[in-house]
Amino acid sequence: MTNECGKPRLRFSSDGVFRMLMMSDIQESADFDPRSLASVRELLDRANPDFVMLGGDNCCGHLIKNTDDLRRFLDIFAGEIEKRGIPWAHIFGNHDHDSPCGALEQQKVYESFPLCLSGHTDGIHGTTNFVLPVYGHSDGRVRFHIWGLDTNNSVEELDVMVPGGNMYAKALLPNNTLSVGKWGFLYFDQLMWYWNTSCLAEKEHGGKIPGIMCMHIAPHEFTMAAANPELCVKSGSFGEALGTYPFNCGIFAELLQRGDIHTLSCGHTHENDFEAEYCGIRLCWDACAGYGSYGIDALRGGRVFEIREDDPWHAETYMIRTSDAVYGRT
Repeated sequence: MTNECGKPRLRFSSDGVFRMLMMSDIQESADFDPRSLASVRELLDRANPDFVMLGGDNCCGHLIKNTDDLRRFLDIFAGEIEKRGIPWAHIFGNHDHDSPCGALEQQKVYESFPLCLSGHTDGIHGTTNFVLPVYGHSDGRVRFHIWGLDTNNSVEELDVMVPGGNMYAKALLPNNTLSVGKWGFLYFDQLMWYWNTSCLAEKEHGGKIPGIMCMHIAPHEFTMAAANPELCVKSGSFGEALGTYPFNCGIFAELLQRGDIHTLSCGHTHENDFEAEYCGIRLCWDACAGYGSYGIDALRGGRVFEIREDDPWHAETYMIRTSDAVYGRT
């Protein structure tokens, strides 16, 4: 089954389950650590997903000088997904934006892959803002949505708002109780895009479509959940500062008001892989899939989400660790 662009359509399998694998922070180039490629292969083989989301920091941006560099990297790592016949998509992380190769140039390379379903927006902040429908196995109705949002990499355009410029320096106060980072965040026009697109989908389909939203950098509510593990955290590790947005952009409050997103999944910091719930929304982290950057080997891997067609408002989720396979342990 394909869409109007000749790309595959996502749909629930014959057993009524849709399995999604999210792997973030591969953070490699064509000159890669072999353990990272072994990790990706292990995740794909063990998860056997219907769809793969690359959760940002896919490449090591400062090593990607042009689109040829990016193509060589993707031929290797996305090639593992393509040759298994699995549809996939991506969102950008801060290190993807580190490349001198512009985001739209990178996006064209990604979208040129036959099984890449990534979309993009024009005229608003961020590039990898999109929503993908997942259809019922036999009836062709949209049963589920997968959302991607681009958390950008800079608030430099806000420098004009503060005396002397340098908004980051003004935002990063010494008493940083929320462990905010110096990376990007979601702009209001992206929040409006999500709201308007969600409302349009509800009107078109005669009701809200449940979904999962993926972004690289987490909103502040993840820190609230991690600070209250006895009330919120169900499983996993949260030992590293989360590096959330420098400002609370309001995405979590927006999700509560719209009521169609039941799971929010992020990457970015490599030593967190927890699953939590806060105000009825599941908050998930997926550690890192790559081995070339910092992290704890025992935590490296990816996160699987299993959604049932007969109850798409809930999802089962779990981590797959790759260190044993990477290091040849059994």
